[in-house]
Amino acid sequence: MSKSTATREQYKRIIEALRLRPKTSYDLRRLGIYQAPARIKELRDKFGYSITTDPVVIVDRDGYHHARVALYTLVAEPEVGL
Repeated sequence: MSKSTATREQYKRIIEALRLRPKTSYDLRRLGIYQAPARIKELRDKFGYSITTDPVVIVDRDGYHHARVALYTLVAEPEVGL
């Protein structure tokens, strides 16, 4: 997986990750996507991906509770992807 922070590479990492299972904004941050809401919105609006967002409560790996973290789920992909 690319370590590039270029927007196009971030899109690719997000889609690859969401194909495996839903991911939280915290999960995506660990993949180098620090503006997950913006990238998800762009994937929806510019490229036609259907991605749901649900608020969840998580406990991070350091034991901190985070309320209303976004959980992103890939519902459908456009016929022509990235």
